[in-house]
Amino acid sequence: MRYQLVALVLACATAVAVAVGALFLWGALSGDGGDRETRAAEAELALLQAALDARAEGLRRGAEALIADQDVVAFAGTGGAVPSVLDGGRISRGGADYVLISGPGPRRIFEGGIADSLLVGATNASPAQLLLLQGAPDGAIFQFPGGPILAAGARTGPGTNAAAVVLGVRLDDAELQALAAPGRRVTLTWLASDAPTPRISLSAAPDRRVLIEGAVSLGHGEGILLATIDAPAQVVPSGVEGRAQTPFIAVVGGGALAVLSLLLLTRALGHGVGELRSALSVAGPSIEGLQPLEAIAGRDEVGRAAAEAVEAFGRTRALMDDAIDEARTATARQLLGEHVIRSMHEGVLVERSDTTCIVCNPAATLLLDVQAGDILGVRGGMAQVLGDDLYPRLLERAAADGAQRVELVAWAGRDLTFDAYLVPELRGEGHSLLVIIRDVSAVLEVEQLKRDVVSVVSHELRTPLTVIGSSLGMVNEAPPEMQRQLISTAERNVLRMRELVDDMLDLARLESGQAAPNLEPQSLVDICHEVASLLGPQAQAKGIRVLEATDSDVPAYLRCDRRQVSRAITNLVTNAIKFSPEQSDVWIVVRAEPEWVHIDVVDSGPGVPLEEHERVFTRFYRATNTRERVSGTGLGLPIVRQIAELHGGRAGLMQTEQGAYFRFSLPRSLGEA
Repeated sequence: MRYQLVALVLACATAVAVAVGALFLWGALSGDGGDRETRAAEAELALLQAALDARAEGLRRGAEALIADQDVVAFAGTGGAVPSVLDGGRISRGGADYVLISGPGPRRIFEGGIADSLLVGATNASPAQLLLLQGAPDGAIFQFPGGPILAAGARTGPGTNAAAVVLGVRLDDAELQALAAPGRRVTLTWLASDAPTPRISLSAAPDRRVLIEGAVSLGHGEGILLATIDAPAQVVPSGVEGRAQTPFIAVVGGGALAVLSLLLLTRALGHGVGELRSALSVAGPSIEGLQPLEAIAGRDEVGRAAAEAVEAFGRTRALMDDAIDEARTATARQLLGEHVIRSMHEGVLVERSDTTCIVCNPAATLLLDVQAGDILGVRGGMAQVLGDDLYPRLLERAAADGAQRVELVAWAGRDLTFDAYLVPELRGEGHSLLVIIRDVSAVLEVEQLKRDVVSVVSHELRTPLTVIGSSLGMVNEAPPEMQRQLISTAERNVLRMRELVDDMLDLARLESGQAAPNLEPQSLVDICHEVASLLGPQAQAKGIRVLEATDSDVPAYLRCDRRQVSRAITNLVTNAIKFSPEQSDVWIVVRAEPEWVHIDVVDSGPGVPLEEHERVFTRFYRATNTRERVSGTGLGLPIVRQIAELHGGRAGLMQTEQGAYFRFSLPRSLGEA
């Protein structure tokens, strides 16, 4: 204790000496405080002026890049459609709020970017907007109704016939804070043009801050632009800062006292501190690491410090174990969540309350047909990708509790649903927007297919059943000659029903692979001739001729399933006869190419719309231009395509000016041994 008392007395004496010296130092430094304040204020204004000059230079370079584009020059001269370099929205990404294009043609001002901006003619533009022209080529700050505007531009040459491009940015709070140095807040105020130029001033403000005022250049002739900078007091080495806060003398004295006390107490404790240091050097949170500290615990101040160190290590070990467990759990959850989101078939987008997209999984980029870099990490990226129509609707649906949140949208040839939710953010009081995107094209197609099946089957079965019922109900009461006619009518409708059921069963077997083709050498010419002979009476009833033609280099035989190929050609020729007008021709042409053998069936009927060439080969689909006039099941052409694909071939529609031109193709390799 004696050594500790001596150390305390010496520390107090030293602190008094340091305090007296600091008082003399403070007095000496206060003499030139006014000059330091002025230099500090000038330096702050110079930083702001440099930031404004740099921003104007960036706008000028952007304008020079635009004026170098010939499309922009042509647009300034003659008007017309907006050039693609503007319509792509590059200026809005560069941060310009206004774009003015002027030349021999009409002046145009784009506000709020390019892609979705409002074009304002020169006759409707405000005087403040037209003053943007005076910002070219060097840059200036103009007084707009909504606040000051920094503008700069470029011209193709002197005179009124030259083209000019001017870019302008609003100097609102966000832009000024981006230009200001860290920790500063900047405001701009216009003074009257006849007011005297204000002098640079610096004054104290609450919360250890200072206010710096002075004029900045780049101001337009209509007034003087006064800048006010709210800066930390630390920008001034002394003077205002020293008068606005407690003198630093106490801090210096207290620091000196603390340092001296620690030195003297360490010296006084001597051997005990050495033991404690040795124990701490090998100590750790483990049980073995605490043994050196436990050995010296309990002896005087050093012992008590060792005992407290043991307890502190114990608490630290427990906290470390808990923190490690929590970190492992959080990391595992995060990795699992990221893996699940990446592997989802649904697209997932998450936008923070500041409109920055923080999640965009691979499924979302595929469904929206965008690159991840176009949206991920971009502020306002979701709004740009989803558009001004869909994005606001999703926000409204997400904010409406209990309302239907799903939005069905046709997007790039797909049917997509957008499900929107507002999710509380972990930090802050805002909410993130969660959007889940699903591709329901297949589901809607299946639903449509179900409706088509019900419609076709109900019509094609109900009509024959009605006829059969009516015919059989009249048989007993009809005369003999009428009975035979009624029975014949019933038989025809039974056959019609049987054909529908056979078509459905055959298509099911073909699609499931149960009807594997029996490949044997067959003559395609003979098959086509048999089909023409079989359907000849049906064609003659309408005055239609079924004509045949064959190329000279058609292989004599091809290995195929005769029954299946005959079924396919029969379906094509039956359709041609059904849809052809009376007194017309139906052609069956066998052609050969180096790799394919084609069987073409051509008629002079109404044909199939070009946009439906593929859809007519789907089950139950019938062309829109004939479905109301001619009955059918919509199964014949799908059976044709399935038979062609089972043989490694293909079936499709060829373009023609009149009628329909169906082609059934088989690989020529089927003719090889």
